Amino acid sequence: RPPPAAWSAMGLPPSRAACSSSGSAGDKSVPCCSRLLEAHRVLLFDCLWFSFTLKTPAGRRAAPGGDGGIEVLDVYLLPEPFSGLLGGDFAPLLLLSCRVCLEEKRIQPLPCCKKAVCEECLQRYLSAQVQLGQADIKCPITECSEHLDETTVLYNLPHDDIIKYKYFLELSRIDSSTKPCPQCKHFTTFRRRGHIPTPAKLENKYKIQCPSCQFVWCFKCHSPWHEGVNCKEYKKGDKLLRHWANEIEHGQRNAQKCPKCKIHIQRTEGCDHMTCSQCNTNFCYRCGERYRQLRFFGDHTSNLSIFGCKYRYLPERPHLRRLVRGSVCAGKLLITPLILVLGLALGAVAVVIGLFVFPIYCLCKKQRKRSRTGMPW
Repeated sequence: RPPPAAWSAMGLPPSRAACSSSGSAGDKSVPCCSRLLEAHRVLLFDCLWFSFTLKTPAGRRAAPGGDGGIEVLDVYLLPEPFSGLLGGDFAPLLLLSCRVCLEEKRIQPLPCCKKAVCEECLQRYLSAQVQLGQADIKCPITECSEHLDETTVLYNLPHDDIIKYKYFLELSRIDSSTKPCPQCKHFTTFRRRGHIPTPAKLENKYKIQCPSCQFVWCFKCHSPWHEGVNCKEYKKGDKLLRHWANEIEHGQRNAQKCPKCKIHIQRTEGCDHMTCSQCNTNFCYRCGERYRQLRFFGDHTSNLSIFGCKYRYLPERPHLRRLVRGSVCAGKLLITPLILVLGLALGAVAVVIGLFVFPIYCLCKKQRKRSRTGMPW
C-alpha cells in the first residue's frame, strides 16, 4: 500500500488524530471516534487504490491468473456503500468460458453485448483487424452487430498496433481536403485559393511538400509527384517505364507486363514460359498472352492452334495467321461431331454384330468341346 502522503492524490482529506464532542447533558465527554474513522478511511483508500491499479495493464496482469497472483474477488464482495467506488468503466473479472477458445478464464465481458471473450483472443482479433486497416472494428461475436468503442480497443490492443489504429481512426474522420503523406503519414490539408489558376499552373497546384519529411507528392492522386505527367497518365503507368519495357535489347523485350496484375517482369534467363510472382499467372514472355490449352485444339506452343503464340507462326503476316488458325479451328469443330457420330455408328454396328456372332461362337465352341470328348449330342 502507498504511504499516507499519497492520500491527497486520491482526493482524500488528511486524517485527524482525534475528535471529541461535548454532550448535551452534563460535562461528560463523548468517547473519541478517531479509530472508527481511521478504519473507514483505510477501507475506502484500499478500494480506490485497487480500482486505480486494475485500470493499468500492469495491475491487470497481477489479477487472478496473472504473474502476481493477487486475489481480487473478495473486493467485489464489499458492502453496498463501497461496491460503487470502483466505477462503471471496469466490470468485475468473472470465471467465464471464452466464446472463441472455449477455455474458462477470468474474463471481463464485452461492453456491447456482455459476451465473454478472453484477453488473448480479443487482442489477436483486434490486431488482425488493424492489420486490415479497419478503424470501426465490429464486435468479435457474430450475433452482435455493434462496433467496439475506442476505449475498449485501445485498452486491449497490443502496443505495436496502437499507432496504426490511431492513424486509421484519424483517416476515417477526416474529409476529402485532408490526406496523409504517402511516406510519413503526416496529415496535410489542401486549401483552395479563390483565383482561377492558369493552365500552366493547373497541375502544379496539387504539388505538396510534406513539412515533416520533405517528401514531394501529388494531392490529387495521392502519389509521388509526377512532373510533366498528369494524374490519369501516371495511374496507367509511367511513360518512361513503358518505353523502356517495350525496347528490344539482345533479341528480347526489356520487360513484359503480366496480363492479370499488370506488373512488369524482366526475364534474365530461361524459356518464354513465365510465372508471375505476384499472382502466379502463367504467360508467354514474347507476346504477353496467358498460357491456355484445350484438348484437340492445342496450346500456346502449337503453331496452328488459336491459343498459339503469334511469334511462332507467320509473325510478319498477322491476317494470314488468323485466317489459317481460324480455318483449322473451324475444321476441328466440324470434324469433331462427325468423328463422334461415326464412332457411335461403328459402336452400334459392333454391338449388333456381337449379338449375332457371340451365340454362334459359343455354340461352335461347345460343339468342338463335345467332339474332342467323343460325347454324342
